[in-house]
Amino acid sequence: MEACADHYGVQFRKTFFARYLHARLTTGQYGPVVFVKPLTFMNRSGQVIPKLMSRYHAGPEKLLVVCDNLDLEVGRVRLKRGGGTAGHNGLKSVVSETGSCEFYRLYIGIGRPAPGESVVEHVLGSPSEQERNSVEAACRRAAEIIRNAIEGDLDQVMNDCNRRGA
Repeated sequence: MEACADHYGVQFRKTFFARYLHARLTTGQYGPVVFVKPLTFMNRSGQVIPKLMSRYHAGPEKLLVVCDNLDLEVGRVRLKRGGGTAGHNGLKSVVSETGSCEFYRLYIGIGRPAPGESVVEHVLGSPSEQERNSVEAACRRAAEIIRNAIEGDLDQVMNDCNRRGA
């Protein structure tokens, strides 16, 4: 998110009593675009969305959530619209708070835990240097995808992203 905000020259700020940081961009096909970083626990991250959707008169179809994905190999990036939560507690929170599954998701692959390692240990643990490098490259790719979505057609960006097998 920081890379996208920096690209457009907007700064994250915190509104009094808000449980999130946000940076507002007034240009782009979908403008305004609001980058949001919840300050809640991940499994409650959806709690910040209804207020913002109301403030900007946006439905779930205008929402793009960036999250990790155990089912993608480390460093892969995938963009899709709709679908289930695949057990992801952050996505469960978003679905619960918006009442919809029809939002875009930008997944960054973190791979499955090694044998004997729990999902919690894998997600919250320290990745190997190779995995960290792959995830950092995927985050740069994700920022590029978000910029392309802001400046163009999100469905076309989704097709391009997924066709390349990013």
